[in-house]
Amino acid sequence: MTFKVSVNFETYIENANKAQTKQELFDIYTKTVKKHGLDKVLLCLASNHKDVGESEGVNFMHNYPDDWMQHYFEKKYDKVDPVMLYSLHQYRGFTWDELPQKMKLLKKQETCLLLGKEAGLNNGVCAPLRGPNNAIAGLSLASSEKVDAFDGNVDLITAYSNHFYVAYRRLGEQAVNSNDNPFVENLALTPREQEILKWAAQAKSDGDIADIIGCSKHNVDFHKRKIFQKLGVNDKMLAVVKAMSYGLIDV
Repeated sequence: MTFKVSVNFETYIENANKAQTKQELFDIYTKTVKKHGLDKVLLCLASNHKDVGESEGVNFMHNYPDDWMQHYFEKKYDKVDPVMLYSLHQYRGFTWDELPQKMKLLKKQETCLLLGKEAGLNNGVCAPLRGPNNAIAGLSLASSEKVDAFDGNVDLITAYSNHFYVAYRRLGEQAVNSNDNPFVENLALTPREQEILKWAAQAKSDGDIADIIGCSKHNVDFHKRKIFQKLGVNDKMLAVVKAMSYGLIDV
C-alpha cells in the first residue's frame, strides 16, 4: 500500500509536537493508531538510549495486558521474541503473520506468538525504529479484536511510529538537559530537495517528480540520495516523515 501524506497525518504531527511529556505523546500516538484498529502498543528499546535518559529494555511504555507481560518475562520470551529479533534487521514495518515465512522459528518462538494471540494480541504489526549512534528501537502494535480490526495500512502505521520516535527522542533530550541537538541545528534542505520531498509526500514516483519539476530521473535520484544522507534514512517515506517532524517541509 502506497504511503501518502494525509490531513489526518499532518494533524497527528501537529498534536504530537505539542506533547510536553513522553506519556502525553504515547497517549496521542495510541489514540491515533487505534483509529486503524490497533489498540495495543508496546515500545521496545533494543539498544541503550542514554542520550534520552533510557536504557535497553522491552517494558518501557505499553498498554499490553499486565498478565501477559508478567508471563512474557517469567518465561524469558524477551530473549527469543521473533518479532523483536526480526525487527533488528529491518527498517520497514511488517506484520507478525509474516514471520513464519521470513524466519525458521524455534518451538519457543512459535509458542510466544501463539500465547500472545491467546492473551488478546491479534493482527500484530511491528515498526522498526532507528536513531543516531546506532540506536535501535521498535513499536509492536496489536488489536484486541481477532477479526477485521486492523485496516492493513502498515506503511501509514510505520510513518506514525517514526514520528513518535523522533518526538520521543526530542522529549528525552530535553529531560536530560540536552540544550543542543546538532543534528537538527545543522540540518538544512535545499529548495530543490524540499520540492522533491513535497512531491514524494504525495506518493509521486521518481519519474513523476522528474516530469513535474522538469529535470531528469537521474537528477531526482541524485538529490534523493543527498536527502537520505542528511536525514540518516534509506527510504523515501521515512525521509518525508523526518522532514515533516523537523519542520523542513510543509505539505
